[in-house]
Amino acid sequence: MNEHSAEQANHHQPMCEGGVVDVVVDLEECARDRRRPPHTEKGYKVKINGEPYIILSPTITGREVLELAGLVPPENYTLRVKVCGERPRKVGLDEKVDLTEPGIEKFKALPRDQTEG
Repeated sequence: MNEHSAEQANHHQPMCEGGVVDVVVDLEECARDRRRPPHTEKGYKVKINGEPYIILSPTITGREVLELAGLVPPENYTLRVKVCGERPRKVGLDEKVDLTEPGIEKFKALPRDQTEG
């Protein structure tokens, strides 16, 4: 029961105040609070097509996001990132996304239209 209590205490710590923290940082929570995600060695929780994933690095390419979600080959998908208060924007396969930038909520990937050509 002590482990569960400690886990609950960790979950309720302020997670978006800057600096380096020792917990997984929930990007959607930081975006909702309008705070810059802190640096962490535990990873960043982000949703890709509604499913939660942990990304260990503070930066990730569009290709890596798609591969993490099992969407391969990545060239067959279009990836967008949703930033709080903005319209979703396209992320290129080799474009780096800095997960410590404020406002990143989630990623959405859609199959490219295969009917052309």
